[in-house]
Amino acid sequence: MTSQNTNPWVTAVQAAAPTAPAPTPETISEPAVVELSSPRPLFLSAHGGAGATVWASVLDGHDGGSVTTWMPSDSPRGGTVLVLRSTVDGISAAKKAIAHHGANAFTCALAVAAAPGRPPRVISDELKILAGAVPLAHTPWVPTLLIRRAAQATTADIPPKDLTKITAELTKAGVTLEGEMK
Repeated sequence: MTSQNTNPWVTAVQAAAPTAPAPTPETISEPAVVELSSPRPLFLSAHGGAGATVWASVLDGHDGGSVTTWMPSDSPRGGTVLVLRSTVDGISAAKKAIAHHGANAFTCALAVAAAPGRPPRVISDELKILAGAVPLAHTPWVPTLLIRRAAQATTADIPPKDLTKITAELTKAGVTLEGEMK
């Protein structure tokens, strides 16, 4: 191979690869620990883009990240909420999380609307099946949340009637919503 055909990026990686040390157990960082002593709920994402970070921010809960890295022993006193988008993939991810951890690991599931209006019948039917495993709370389509950064989302972004309905459904399911919601 001539130097004209050699990719400089490949050459740089090949040169660095033999000298890069492999991580040792001492250099691998431990997962972040969230202080769960307060009665705030833990919001876990069933899949990427579910909305757990936004809803944890709005409802003054802990953002627990992905359910795939979560251990049920980490459950807070305020409850554990599995957040999913109301899509076939979102519902499937929530079902897998419930099958893996067990229904008792979650206080409830929060189904975040994927689009305005009524969901298609297949989505409604699948959500009913999911609700047979864990209590289910629904959020409406809130377009304002699409243009907010998660940390900037507040209760002011949610129509009051919808916020009241969401908090009532979560409270009925056993989630403790204490503290100040943003």
